[in-house]
Amino acid sequence: MTTFLRSFLALLFAGAALSKLRHQEEFVGVVRNFRLMPEALAAPVAAVLPWLELAVAAGLLVDPALPYAAAGASGLLMLFAIAMAINVARGRKAIDCGCFRTGYKQALSWFLVLRNVVLAGGGLVLLGLVDASRAATWADIATGVFAASVAMLLYITFGLLGGVAATARNNAHLA
Repeated sequence: MTTFLRSFLALLFAGAALSKLRHQEEFVGVVRNFRLMPEALAAPVAAVLPWLELAVAAGLLVDPALPYAAAGASGLLMLFAIAMAINVARGRKAIDCGCFRTGYKQALSWFLVLRNVVLAGGGLVLLGLVDASRAATWADIATGVFAASVAMLLYITFGLLGGVAATARNNAHLA
């Protein structure tokens, strides 16, 4: 379980960070569109956030950094959930969540808020398992990494399907 959570969260944060770094200008617009900070802070936050996510991803894979990275992962995911919840409560659901830059905009929803809360809970579970876990065998590591990879593919697939559905709904309204 520990290897699965570590691997899944590391893949999640690394994938999110790399997609934001590849589409930096677009991500600045996403941060700005949340309207949760002064305009002047949007670009610096958008510049720092992917590097913070990469640091969390790397920390999840290094034993001495694991407790800090698990806490950081949970904290960031809760911060994202709160930012989404504020905008959903404001009725601002049509904005992109900014999770992954796939070309499809994933509109905000209470489901995405819940998803981030559940993912943050995974980080807290991992934090609780750090001291209780036994040394992982190669079989544990291989199984955990494989399961996390499959889970990540499913996660990205469902995100893409949600984006495709939202695009189809928007196009139907325009027609």
